[in-house]
Amino acid sequence: MKLHCKTDKNINYVTTEQDRTYFRELIWKNALELFEKRKGMSHNFILKSQRKFINSFNLNGYRNKYKTVEILNTYFKSSNKLLAEQVFYNTVLKKVKN
Repeated sequence: MKLHCKTDKNINYVTTEQDRTYFRELIWKNALELFEKRKGMSHNFILKSQRKFINSFNLNGYRNKYKTVEILNTYFKSSNKLLAEQVFYNTVLKKVKN
């Protein structure tokens, strides 16, 4: 098991692969919650909220940390909302453990 040391405001802590997996699952769950509450919210607000949630974990150096933002953005820009919604749910439900 690899351990990565990070510093945040003079506090040293270690993140393990298990921690990062947990953070990823929380990020996907947050995207799902925002998507389900999308009525009455602007697209920009939802995307900004998701980015802010991701950045709260301070996950520097992770390649796909904004994948949920990309998927939400793809849904909002799609002309066929029914198909885009199905793709979104299929993608998210693979990532989120029920």
